[in-house]
Parts: sequence; structure tokens; C-alpha cells
Amino acid sequence: MHIIIGQGAAGASAARKLKQLDAAAPVTMITEEQDYFYSRIDLPDIVAGKLEAAESELQGAEAFRELGIVCRMHERVAAIHPQAKAVELASGERLKYDRLLLATGSRPLMPPLAGSPANGVYTLWTMAQSRQIAQAAQSAQSAVVIGAGLIGLKSALALATRGVQVTVVEKLARVMPRQLDDTASRVIADAVRGKGIEVILGAEVEAITSQNGSVTGVRLEGRELPCDMVVMAVGVRPNVELARAAGIEVQRGIIVDLQQQTSLADIYAAGDVAETIDPLTGKRVIPAIWPVAVEQGEVAACNMMGAQAECKCGVAMNAIEIAGVPLVSIGDIEGEAGDEILSSGPGTGYRKLVLRGSRVRGVICLGDIRQAGVIGSQVLRQNEVDDVSRLISPHFNFAHLVNS
Repeated sequence: MHIIIGQGAAGASAARKLKQLDAAAPVTMITEEQDYFYSRIDLPDIVAGKLEAAESELQGAEAFRELGIVCRMHERVAAIHPQAKAVELASGERLKYDRLLLATGSRPLMPPLAGSPANGVYTLWTMAQSRQIAQAAQSAQSAVVIGAGLIGLKSALALATRGVQVTVVEKLARVMPRQLDDTASRVIADAVRGKGIEVILGAEVEAITSQNGSVTGVRLEGRELPCDMVVMAVGVRPNVELARAAGIEVQRGIIVDLQQQTSLADIYAAGDVAETIDPLTGKRVIPAIWPVAVEQGEVAACNMMGAQAECKCGVAMNAIEIAGVPLVSIGDIEGEAGDEILSSGPGTGYRKLVLRGSRVRGVICLGDIRQAGVIGSQVLRQNEVDDVSRLISPHFNFAHLVNS
């Protein structure tokens, strides 16, 4: 039997691939969640009231049954026993496996802030949490979102749509620091402010204040922000505890090779928990993006079935819209010493290329994202580009690319 722990993008794609390769292969998925496979990127829209929870479901109970996939919902794996090739559930039940896939994902960080256990402090990472926040927003007048990354900004915009007065607090000097440079960050921060949201940068949260066990505010240095609810969005941490306890090699995530194989035979890992090699930089990374999780899950499934497959994805990629501004960010957007930086805008659109010789190492397109996918493909494929300066123009065409 093949066992998959986790039912996110990596786990679900692996289960489907296993059944495509061998419809008779027994596949069991185990997840702590009560909700079947859903789109995590839809959670802010559920908070905003733009979507019902059921609309974000990608594969429900019936779909899994039709494929012959057994789903053990709302169950926790307590331990992995590699020598016995078994997983132990919290109930004490043991399930034997032939191949095991760890698609355990990650969880939101909860910094040890004074007052953080108070009622009214939330994170947005699961369907259940989106329901909780949406319900709280119905009566809340004001909210503070701690963290101005992608999840933080999306959460803030969702709450603002509900009519909640929102303040975003970020300890760094710019929003979305992983995806944007200083120029692009300023554009996005201004767009978010244009939605009526206060954005405070370079400020450290000292504590969450409360009264009678419920949130009353967030204290910064020399300032307190009154609020009815707090959303923590300061990052995530891979769920590696099971793997580490089982003796699997773990650094920040579970170490995998190009086949998604871990350090132990017949155990694979995929998705937000898997630490792989960035083909662009050669450094170990956890890509933590949906398309990579899907590909890793499929590659793991192929190798679990004895087929040969390699995953060479891992380059950072984001194509999203924030506060009405579309943006694409791919690869190394900061560059290294000796790299050439070309940019245009911001104006009605901002475009930046990081070049190493005649190869594009990173790209940001903001506002006007026409042809961003074509430029981004040059990052992924590392082709030599003829007349790279023309790529910053929104009017470039395929003739400007060579060896493609």
C-alpha cells in the first residue's frame, strides 16, 4: 500500500498520479484537516465573502472515492516506523506501507509575543481558520495584521472588503520582501493604502494587549493600535517533526533529491515540507508555491511506482494581484555583484531584469505584465538572449529571444 500523509497540492497530485499509473494500486491519504482538498489561495476570498468555502473545494469525498483513494480525514500520524514500514496514528492504530510520501506542508509561525494567546488572535492557513476569521470579521470594527508578506496583505485586503478598519504592521522596511524590490514594494504599499488600509513599515510589535481574555490592541514602541482582532502573518514553518523523529535527514525542510526521495529508502517528500535544490542558484530552498508542489507530488508518485522521474523545478515564481495591481516575480530579483540591472517605470508599469551576461536571472513585472511569462521562461530555461535591453520594453516580441 502507498500511504500519503497530507492532502494539500502535493499529496493530492501524488495520489491522482499513483492511480493514473496503476488504478489497482491501494492508496491511502491521512490528513488532520476536516476539509477535503481545497485551494489554499482562495482563503482570503472566503474571508472577504467573495467565495463560499464549498466553491474552493478542488477534490471532494466523491472524487476521491471514484479514484479508489482512501481518505483518513481528521486523523493525526503520531510516528513513522521505517524499519517496520508502518505509520502509527494517534489512536494507536498502525498502517503498513510499501512506499510513503510525506506531504505534511507547513504551519504559520506564532512568535512568542506577550498576549498572543488572547481570544481574537488568528492565523490564515486552513479552511477552518478562514471560517473563523470570516465569522469574527462580521462583528469586528478594527483589525491589525502583523506581517506584510503575501498572506498578510491578502488577509488585510480581505478584512477591508468586509468593512473592517485594518492596519498592517511590518518590521522590515518594505512589503512582500521575498517577492519584490524596493521600487515594486513602494508601488504595492501605496496600492494597499489606496484601499483604506494603514501600512506601518519598520515597526516591531512588542505585545498584544487584552482585557478579560480578549484582544484590545497591539503595542508598538511608543504607540498602541486599538483593535478587535489580530491576524498573525509572519511566515510559516515546515512540518518536519515526524520526519526528524523517524531519523530522516532534515535541515530547514526534509532533504530530498531530484526524485523527491528522502534519506531513507521508500520514503519520499513533496510540497512545502520538501527542501530541494534551486536550479538557478544551486542553493537549497523550499519553493513553497503551488505549481512546484504539484510537480513534486507527481514526480514522487512516479518514483514510488518504480518509474524514473526527476523534478528540476524550484525557482521562485509568483504571479498574483494585490490591491488591483497584477505582478509577476520570478527568480533572483536582487542579483549579485557583477550582475546588470535593467529597469523601466514605475509610471503605469514597472519592469526589472537581473542579467548575468546574456542570461536573465530574475524578473519583476508590475502593472503591465504583458509577455511576463515569456520573459520569465528565459529565467527558467537560462537561454542566451539577444539584445536584452529590449526586454524591458512592453513592446518586445518573440524575435528578441534567441535559442528558444
